[in-house]
This record gives sequence, C-alpha cells and structure tokens, in this order.
Amino acid sequence: MQRRSLKIIKWLFILAVAAVLPSATISWAQGKTALSPAAKGGQKVFEQNCALCHFADQANAKIGPGLKGVLKNKELPYSHKPATVANAREQVEKGNPQGKPMAMPPFGNKLSKTQLDNLLDYLKTL
Repeated sequence: MQRRSLKIIKWLFILAVAAVLPSATISWAQGKTALSPAAKGGQKVFEQNCALCHFADQANAKIGPGLKGVLKNKELPYSHKPATVANAREQVEKGNPQGKPMAMPPFGNKLSKTQLDNLLDYLKTL
C-alpha cells in the first residue's frame, strides 16, 4: 500500500512539473527576447554607432570592451566608475580617453537625447 502511494505521489509530481514547466519556459524566453520600443530603437543606435567597436552579446573585447552585462557589473570597463546609467550616459556623451587600444570618441554631439535614452535602455538589456 505504501509503495503504491509513493508511485501516485511520484506521478502527481511529474504531472505538476510537466504542467508548469512549459509556461515558465515561455515566460522566461519572452522576457529574454522582447525588447521595449525604446530598447529596440537603442539596438538600432547601437548597431549604427557602437557595433564597430563593441560586442553586444559578449564581454570579450572587440576594439573596445564587449558590453554584455555592462550595467549589471560593478563598474564600467576602463573608467572603473560605478556601472550606473548616469555614468554610462556620461561616457557615451564625452567619450573615454582611457579606452584601450584607443580612446572612445564622444557621441554627445552625434546622438540626440532620444537616441541616447534609447541606447541606454538597450544597454540595460544586455
């Protein structure tokens, strides 16, 4: 009798996991791939202005540092300032003379405020 109860519990557990897992996986996948309209705009800005020197999908250096997780890290690459949106904005606007192998040029006069806001929204998703 006890053995049969264990089998029933085991099958109920398997059914419960099978029922929950697909919806949890779909929610996770949607959260990973769905960008807000602002972040999509920022992705376009990134591709047009940043992708030449930076990877978006890895932390390895290209010419400049890879930016995967850049705003989730403790500090920004090379400048070592805290990884905040304000510091990232300043670095994009003013550039970074400490960049290696070459300085990062400023983009403050090249990007509009909306483009910069969208770019930062995109960087938050990396």
